[in-house]
Amino acid sequence: MPYLREDSAVVGQVQHVAPGVRRLLCGNPGPFTWRGTNTYLIGEGGVAVLDPGPADAAHLAAILRAVSGETVTHILVSHTHRDHSPGAAALAEATGAPTLGFGPHLTHGHGGDEDFTPAIRLRDGEVIPGDGWRLTALHTPGHCANHLAFALEGSGMLFSADHVMSWSSTVISPPDGNMRDYMNSLAKLRAREGQDRLYLPGHGPPLPEPMAFIDALAAHRRRREARVVGALRELGQASAPALVGPVYGPMDPKLTGAAGRSLLANLEMLEEDGVVRREGEVWALTG
Repeated sequence: MPYLREDSAVVGQVQHVAPGVRRLLCGNPGPFTWRGTNTYLIGEGGVAVLDPGPADAAHLAAILRAVSGETVTHILVSHTHRDHSPGAAALAEATGAPTLGFGPHLTHGHGGDEDFTPAIRLRDGEVIPGDGWRLTALHTPGHCANHLAFALEGSGMLFSADHVMSWSSTVISPPDGNMRDYMNSLAKLRAREGQDRLYLPGHGPPLPEPMAFIDALAAHRRRREARVVGALRELGQASAPALVGPVYGPMDPKLTGAAGRSLLANLEMLEEDGVVRREGEVWALTG
């Protein structure tokens, strides 16, 4: 995969990405957030804040400094994972701006931000007009069931959040994550060829030539699915965690749990297709 892992952003400092678009990096690095969550400021004067990040006092202060003298008119949330949405409450209290998102977290007990409910719910294809800017919300489930991407009209830019990231592939963790939804959402964005020339992801640097990257992501997932089938053919039967080594090879132990979750998402899609069957926590080929 042609990942991009060089990034000039500095935590808490505004980075001008393009006319009318600024980026603020939150200081929450980790194995799943890379250098931290990207918060985007869209517009000038009347500003939309996209993904205020975790509940982090320093990051909230950085956002408020960046918009000093301006008015925050919208607080947009791409999805309800804890590195993206919990900061919305304090930002809304500080600015009086409404929160907007697809809806609350759709499953319970799997680490999502179950405290967030948007003041305004967005439908797929809904247009959000602002002060000199217009965004279109695109429902892109897979990584998270309520995940939205946002296309900035007339700019060729799409805020891809965690559906397409420049630094890594996306974790798909059932039940909120769904591999078929993820692949369908990739195809949905791929069909926008000619409209989107630059992706601004939830983690990592901006991603030029996104269509070629989407093609690589889709091929990467298909190769992994083939390795799952090959491993089950060799082992006879196995649980999702037991398939991590044969499918992924050596990896950072901090990532094995997430890899097992993504493998479970692969297995569930293969089960729907009649390729594998499940007996408790153990999986085997049907043929």
